[in-house]
Amino acid sequence: MSFDRASVDAFIGSFVEPAAATSILDIGCGRGLDLLRLGAAAPQHARLTGVDASTKSIEAARAAAGDDPRFTFIAHDISAGLPFGDGQFDCVLSVNLLECVPDKQRLLREVHRVLAADGTVVFAHFDWDSQVVDGHDKDLVRRIVHTFADWKQAWMDDVDAWIGRRLWRTFQTAGLFQGAVHASVLTETRFEPGAYGHDTIEGFRALVRRGMIRAEEYDAFRSALDELAASDRFLYAITMYVYAGVRRAV
Repeated sequence: MSFDRASVDAFIGSFVEPAAATSILDIGCGRGLDLLRLGAAAPQHARLTGVDASTKSIEAARAAAGDDPRFTFIAHDISAGLPFGDGQFDCVLSVNLLECVPDKQRLLREVHRVLAADGTVVFAHFDWDSQVVDGHDKDLVRRIVHTFADWKQAWMDDVDAWIGRRLWRTFQTAGLFQGAVHASVLTETRFEPGAYGHDTIEGFRALVRRGMIRAEEYDAFRSALDELAASDRFLYAITMYVYAGVRRAV
């Protein structure tokens, strides 16, 4: 399946069923965008809770939720565990977070703890090493894409460019859930601001500032993409993996 970013978001959301949930937790909620989207279909009595280590992101999420009493956003470092009692949530969601968590099994044990019996878990993650960018110089494209994928940014406690393809392994190791892995491919042929591929590739510029690639390498890479885009031949793709399952009694 081929999707733009909005369709990928909808693909992830299709495993959550907000209309049937009375309480949803979003771990690593950022600015609350995923939870706010789910809120459009959630009942008025639902509890929609987001947690993130970034105080700035949490403040933005609270502002976006306004006075909707269903939403609660909490600034909290999840390395200290989840600040909730046992069995509080019908569904636990997390998007593009697990890569950054050093002790992934501990987090999954915490997810299992806060889920109600037969609660649903939905973890989604891009597999950064699956990024596909068409270009002229294969070796250069590969090197830049892989350098970005393996870059441990300042806000990250861990990095794993293969985390998408490792979702199944990670959950199977935990043995706490019964589920399956699903995948969708974000595919774009336009190279312009606002498109996910364009904005991600713009972010590759940071590799130059950090001395991880040379400026002339990025310029050559970018020039080829601009040329392809000008003749409607540009292509960017990345695979999103989703683990969706239910809590096992252990």
